[in-house]
Order: sequence, then structure tokens, then C-alpha cells
Amino acid sequence: MTTSSNPGNVQAFKELDEAIDALDPVVALMSLIQITGDRSLLQCYGDALEGTQHTVKEAFVAFGEEREPPGEAALRTAQIVRDLLREAVKSGKQPLMPHPDKRLFHEMANRVTGVEIPAMSVEPAFQHAGFTTDTRVREPVRLPSEDFKVLVVGAGMMGINAAVKLQQAGFDFTVVEKLDAVGGNWLENTYPGAAVDTPSRVYSFSFEPNASWSKYYPNGPEFLSYLERVTDKYSLRDRIHFGTRVDGAAWDEVRKLWTVSAERGGEQVVYEVNALIMAVGPNNEPNYPKVENLDTFKGPVVHSAHWDHSVDLKGKKVVLVGTGCSGVQVATAIAGQVGELVIVQRQPEHILPNPTAHDPVDPLEIRAMERVPFAAQWKRLQSLASQLTDMHGMVLKDEQYAAETGGFGPINDGMRMLCEGYLQSHFPDDPELVAMLTPNFPVFSKRPILDCGFYDTLKKPNVSIVRGALQGADENAVILDDGTRIECDVLLLSTGYKLHFGRQFDIVGRDSKRLRDVFDPYPFSYEGMLVPGFPNFILGGGPYSFLVANHAVVSEQQMHYAIELLQWMVDDGLSSVDVTQKATDAFVEDVDSNLQQSAWVQCGNAHGYYRDQGKKVILAIPRHNSRIWHDLRVPRQEDFRVTRWNDAEPATEPEMTMLTI
Repeated sequence: MTTSSNPGNVQAFKELDEAIDALDPVVALMSLIQITGDRSLLQCYGDALEGTQHTVKEAFVAFGEEREPPGEAALRTAQIVRDLLREAVKSGKQPLMPHPDKRLFHEMANRVTGVEIPAMSVEPAFQHAGFTTDTRVREPVRLPSEDFKVLVVGAGMMGINAAVKLQQAGFDFTVVEKLDAVGGNWLENTYPGAAVDTPSRVYSFSFEPNASWSKYYPNGPEFLSYLERVTDKYSLRDRIHFGTRVDGAAWDEVRKLWTVSAERGGEQVVYEVNALIMAVGPNNEPNYPKVENLDTFKGPVVHSAHWDHSVDLKGKKVVLVGTGCSGVQVATAIAGQVGELVIVQRQPEHILPNPTAHDPVDPLEIRAMERVPFAAQWKRLQSLASQLTDMHGMVLKDEQYAAETGGFGPINDGMRMLCEGYLQSHFPDDPELVAMLTPNFPVFSKRPILDCGFYDTLKKPNVSIVRGALQGADENAVILDDGTRIECDVLLLSTGYKLHFGRQFDIVGRDSKRLRDVFDPYPFSYEGMLVPGFPNFILGGGPYSFLVANHAVVSEQQMHYAIELLQWMVDDGLSSVDVTQKATDAFVEDVDSNLQQSAWVQCGNAHGYYRDQGKKVILAIPRHNSRIWHDLRVPRQEDFRVTRWNDAEPATEPEMTMLTI
């Protein structure tokens, strides 16, 4: 029996044909170019396919005018390209161009996204779309020695990322994790409706793209399984000490080591390491509001971050406090099973339409990304496109525009109008509810919410929403700040997290300075991860890290920088690297100054976790992520105070001698 006549192959080829027929024609062309190595195909077919790109239906890019449908000529060209791709994939040959050069990639990226990718974003696009797995800039001169130890605290997304990159760079490392498995918040967040509110294609590691996401926005268990697969692929479990809770760490100036104290199974454990990477992120502890007499309430009190699955909600009267990201997900998930749901909202949120919130990915699209080389990377780039272009007037205020219009910025105002129109479309006959649910501050003053069905949930006859803050409780009810008493059987709290930024640990640096004291009144950092006086210490996801890119992007960029920093130490025989106070002050001054023009600071009466202790914004960085990508390529050595091992000299490239025959 020939290969082509084998029933299994016939079926596989039929499924491949169907997947390619449904594939974005421009993505098909890019994959074809890489498989065949024929760059002339771009000029031959690129112009004719312009406008045939599939629209990316995601919350932040789902508004704007729809494009005109492609004409007959474009459709004919699309069929030619798909037929060529079909033949190339079925040939089974190894792709000839797995890594297009940067100039060609830029042109291909422009075509596949339908926008002009700015020069500053070309290299970030190349990495974050998944076209390279090694982002190192420094060419190692020395290999890390076996006595150079690195400890990573946390086995969530950032910790796994750090472990993979440390392993690839040849460092001897250990990961400690307080829980009994990997996943971090995605292991703990098991509340009903828990899901990622970033598109699945980009909320994943660029070096491990997943072609098989079942939903455009994955639920918690699916994302957790992705992290587990990455952990197993890179054989990381043997490097992770589970059930190990770090208490603190102290810097030994004489030996140039960190002594890290931890507890495992009731016993004290000590690690001595050259470098310490804190990869726990800022969200570590549920934020419980101060509620008078809460201990007298007879019913269950459940926080969404520590969900108690033994609590039966069926037919119960439930009060849910909080309408942030987790709150709207919980409300939507439980409304159909509770007897009555009363939602307590302190303040309205900007809610964006999200047409694919619960949608499964088309099986043909999954098949194409699984079977067609590079299709997953190009589709990932399409999802990244809106983050790669200029965003003027989205988060930073456009003063001229504001003076002329009274608004904030063109993109911010456009998003605000989108949210308001979406809200009104759901409640056209209820102006009071529309007014109650309409914020009076710019978008991004608080985290925008991607609608997961929350407005439809509010229409259910057993669901109501009230404005207020939880103040007290008695045996059978909760009491709001205006005195309203709401009887209930169960109290659910979706009130977010306490953002510690390392203050939950007893970390002692140079000159016996404690991190929590240095961070009084507010935490700060250099480049989002370094603190002066704490050498060889990387605070992943530190102050000034977030809100301009998703956690996967942030963690990859920061862990890249960490590897560059550690390799510099190895190459130059450095025993310590410590960012200077001068460099840190300059960074903080620049960031704080630009933050003053942001919606995070010019937020009106908006409250929330963006502001430390309700006052200063330290979570965000007011820079385009493509700039951050470039800033974190290599450490600026002039910004550091370093010490060198006594007998160490910087490594040099070996002299090349002429060979003869």
C-alpha cells in the first residue's frame, strides 16, 4: 500500500486541506516563504493579498471600521498560495528558512499584520512572536562554574521562565516553591470562571508557543496544564524544591553570598547562593477588607483567591463584593446556580466588549497552527500587533488634544466611547443603571475589564447590583457603608491582592539594611527589578514593571536581563554587582515624572491596586514596551558598583592562531 493510499494518511491530508483552505492567506504566504526559502514569493504575491488578512477579534483591537471584503483577484491569488502551501507541507521537507533575516522579517510582519511595524518594534516582534528561542546578546567567554549557585524563589510563570533560561545558559540553579506543584497564582486561583483575560496566543512563552489552545482566552486549568507541560519538557521538576516557604535572606558581604532561610515540612532549610532571583510576582496574598464584626457572620466567607470548593452555593442567597477582573468572572459563573446574587460595587469599571471571551478556537485553525510550520508564530504576531505600534494618547495624556477637546487622548477617549456604547447597548431602557455603571474617569485609571458575560448576568432576574462598600456584618447579613443591610447565606470576596513587592520577606542587604525599610514609604526599583544595596538580587516583577505588556512578555524580558547580568559576572570574575543609587534615582525620577501625565495618576476618583497604599503608582512604567525591550538588552555597566574575586581577571577571547596543512 502506498503512503498516499493509506486510509490514515488520506484522512490526515483531507484534514490538512481543510485547515489550509481556512487559513489566513497572508499567514499562508509567510509560512510558504519560510518552508521553501523562496523570498521572491513575497514580491510575487504580497501586494495581491493585501487586505485579505483575517481580522483579529480581541477586546483591544475589535473596534474600528470593518475592511472591505477582498476582491476576486485577491481571492484567486489566495487560492494559488494555499495550493502551493498544501504541496510544500505535504512534501514533508524541512523548512529552508526557519529564521528570516531582520529586513525580510520586517516586510513579512508588515504584510501579515496589515500595519507598518515601527523600527523600534521589529526586534521585539521577532522575539515575542516566537521566531527565536535564544535572545542572548552577550557571547559567553566563560561557562558558569559549578560553584556559582543561583536560587529562584517561585515556580509560577516567571519562575519557570527563569529556570528555562538559567538551564539554557548553563547555570547551577535551584527553584523553591511554597506550594506542592508549579503554577503559582494559576494553581491557587480555582474560583468559578477563572480565566486569563489576555489572548491565549500571547499569554504564553515565545520560546514555547502553543498551537493547540482550545479557547481564545484560556481558562485557569488549561493555562495551568500549559505551564506543567513546559516544566516537563525542560525536565525542571528535579530542580524544584516544592513545599518550601522562604522566610528571608541575608547578604554576606565577606563571602559575597546570599544566605536564604526557608521552612519545609516543619524544618528549617538554608541555601547559600551567589545570586537570588525573586520570581514570586506582586500578587501573593489575598486582600481581605476590614469588616466590623465579620467573625459574627454565621455563613461561609470565601475569597476568590482562596476558593473553598466545599461551599455549596446552589439555591443560596449570595453577596459578592467586588467587580474587578475576578469579580465579574465569578458573578458570571455562579449566577445560574445561586438562588439570589447581590453584587456590591464600590465604583464602576470600564468594560470592553470581548466577542471571543468564551469562544472555542475553530478546530480548523488549531489544525493549521499544529500542522503548518510557522503558522502559530504568524498568528501570534497578529495578536501582538496592536502592542507594537505607537499608542499616543492611550495612557499618557495628549495635552494638545485635551486642550482642544476636553478629553484625555484620542485612543483613550475612543476606548471610553466604545465602553459607553457597549454598556448602553445592553441596557437601552434603563438609564439609571447605565449611569450607575458608567465611570467618570479615563480608561486605564483602573484596569479595564474584558466582558465575559457580566452585563448579560446583570439582566438575570435573580441578580442585582448595588453601589457601596462593605463595612460590617452581623449573624445573618452584611452592612454597607451607607447602613444598608443585606441578608445572605454566603459572602464572597473578590477584593484582589495585597501587592508586597518583596516586603513579605525579611531580606537584609548591605549594611544590614532591610528591604521593607528601604521600601518605606514606597517601593522603588531600577529597571523594574534591581534595588541599590542589594547586590546579586533580582526582584522579578518589581516596582515599575507592569501595565504596558502582559506577564509573559514582562517575565521574558526581565529574565533575559537577569541572564545577561549573571553572564557578565561570570565573564569578568565579578563577585557582586550592585546598581548605584545615582542610576536608580535617575530612573525613578524619570519614571515618576512621566507617570504624572498618565491615566494611572490623573485618575480622578478611581481607586484600586495600581496605587500603593492607595497613594503612589509604582506598579506601572510609562514607557512603550518596545523601548523597555531595548533598555533591557544588556546591563549598562556604568550604572553598577562591582567587586571582583581576588584572583579573578576578566576573561578574554582566545587568540586565534593560523592553521596550516
